[in-house]
Amino acid sequence: MDVEALKSLLRSLAPFSVEELEEATEYFYPESLEKSDHFCRTGRIADRIAYVCKGVLRSYYIVNNRETTTFFQLPGSIAVALPSFLQMSPSNENIEALENSDLLVIHREDLYNLYEENWKWQQVGRILMEQYYIQLEHHMISLQSESANERYKRLAAHSPEVLQSVQLQYIASYLGISPETLSRIRKSQ
Repeated sequence: MDVEALKSLLRSLAPFSVEELEEATEYFYPESLEKSDHFCRTGRIADRIAYVCKGVLRSYYIVNNRETTTFFQLPGSIAVALPSFLQMSPSNENIEALENSDLLVIHREDLYNLYEENWKWQQVGRILMEQYYIQLEHHMISLQSESANERYKRLAAHSPEVLQSVQLQYIASYLGISPETLSRIRKSQ
């Protein structure tokens, strides 16, 4: 597992010493998911958060018996069903591996202990929460105000790796369009 990449991310968010990171990363443990395995499922409490070392995950909800994709987690990103994790309530969200994936996982209790021990972890939590909120808001505004073609172009510009590694049906769901509309957009590019 890529512990060094996780440490690099953490150092970019707060001024950790080498010793602080060495001690803290002992709380993280490796977990491998095979394609179609779930890190989180609807109805279960999300008591873990993961750093994606390898692979691709997607977050989705089931609404009216239809899956609606809300996020993709690529290497270097964080995977968590945030409302469930924060409120310790059953999740409405699923997080599925779209390919074989390697994660570094920490339990909520351990993370909250780190928050108590060191203000730098509180800063990491705050910044990650801000990033999550901004990403969610951008996506919501995009769905409400941009055309399907504009949403596709935005995704291509900001996350080209998603277009290369994620199945079209999930990309279409994320963009709020049908797979057929996505195919027409891709052909016109």
